[in-house]
Amino acid sequence: MFAFLGFFIAFAIGLTGVGAGTLTAPTLILLGLDPAKAVGSALAFSAIVKLPAGFLHALHKNVDYRVLRAMLSGGLPGVFIGSYFLSKLSLAQSLKGLILLTIGLTILLSILLNLFLLFKNMRIDMTEHSYVLPFACFFIGLEVGFTSTGAGALGMVLLIYFTRLDTPKCVGTDIAFGLACSLIGSFSHMFLGHAEASLFLPMSIGGLLGVWLGTKLTRKIDPRPLRFIISALLFIVALNLIRRGLN
Repeated sequence: MFAFLGFFIAFAIGLTGVGAGTLTAPTLILLGLDPAKAVGSALAFSAIVKLPAGFLHALHKNVDYRVLRAMLSGGLPGVFIGSYFLSKLSLAQSLKGLILLTIGLTILLSILLNLFLLFKNMRIDMTEHSYVLPFACFFIGLEVGFTSTGAGALGMVLLIYFTRLDTPKCVGTDIAFGLACSLIGSFSHMFLGHAEASLFLPMSIGGLLGVWLGTKLTRKIDPRPLRFIISALLFIVALNLIRRGLN
């Protein structure tokens, strides 16, 4: 079952670019997994399925390593701190509602950013403020460590507005940033005992096939209708998580 789940999630990722954490963590929570273990397993799954994409973008020289270093200087400490906060909060049963609420709100933000990037037709030049990158990426890393979501959509917004990179390098650098955050986050959560290998390993086997097939079909299938469908489903999931968090 988890291999099929990983296949369909990764297929959607390859076809639409919707983040792995945004889809995986809430799905596992709704299946009954503890929120902390859902986040840790989602990060491990995300790291594995993003490895081929990160390798290919690096091979095609679509990664700007200077910008990536600036992003990681803030993002990686944020991931460590976010993972630690989640570990502490998950120990208190009374605070698990706060975790669900935070994940739900983060998913809503990711949906809005994905739709914004889908419809945007202008690029505001804010490159003179590029020093903002490490500071902003710290909060993205914090969010990734705590909820497993945010690196893809939020990172792309920063790259579009705060750098002069062309679109392929924005995509490649964003994937490399998300991959590094997922790797560090998954190792942190494994150390804290939050990642379930019996879940993310079967999901990853199906996921590698799914992301390959989805990527291959991007030139033959218009991904926008699927992005709208996924966004609508995630909106319902986010509202459900927020409701459970408030209750």
